[in-house]
Amino acid sequence: MRDRTHDEAMAEAFREDPEYAVKFLNSILEDGDQSELLIALRQMTKAFGGTPEVAERGA
Repeated sequence: MRDRTHDEAMAEAFREDPEYAVKFLNSILEDGDQSELLIALRQMTKAFGGTPEVAERGA
């Protein structure tokens, strides 16, 4: 059995509970730093279909 990376585990958590993803992102925007924000955005992009999918949804 292959172990999952932290990014994979977080992406799954965000996919399963998008409301949690929003709360998590908001807490980083309030209290976090740029590196935390970039990590969270990478994980959320992975959770919601990758860069092309996320970009298409934003258009």
